[in-house]
Amino acid sequence: MGLINRMRRQNAIYWPPGRPDDYGRQIPGRLVELVLVGTINYRVRWEDRIEEFVDAEGTTHRSNAVVYVPELPDGSEVAVGGFLWLGDRADLTDEAVPGRNPGAFEIRRVDKAPDFKTRYFLRTVYL
Repeated sequence: MGLINRMRRQNAIYWPPGRPDDYGRQIPGRLVELVLVGTINYRVRWEDRIEEFVDAEGTTHRSNAVVYVPELPDGSEVAVGGFLWLGDRADLTDEAVPGRNPGAFEIRRVDKAPDFKTRYFLRTVYL
């Protein structure tokens, strides 16, 4: 297990981007728990820090947090427009609506870089 996996030690909840309802509002997808499952590490490293980044449209923003995330249990990746929340599922205020949980933020940028041996990837998310 590489350094990238060892540095992720915090549980989190991820809601994938949703689909629009009949009125055009986004309905978030089903939540995914990012936790340790047996010996497989799906946890995150959450750093509350302000960092400037440029989004896909070329606009400069400031992040609320920078989070290092794993590949999801189903093999997919976290995506822009989804939401992340630091903590355990039992502590959620609302499982269906991420915005009702204090500290849940929308993902505004996702970067992915391999380690030197290309065995692990560092996935960086800006909230």
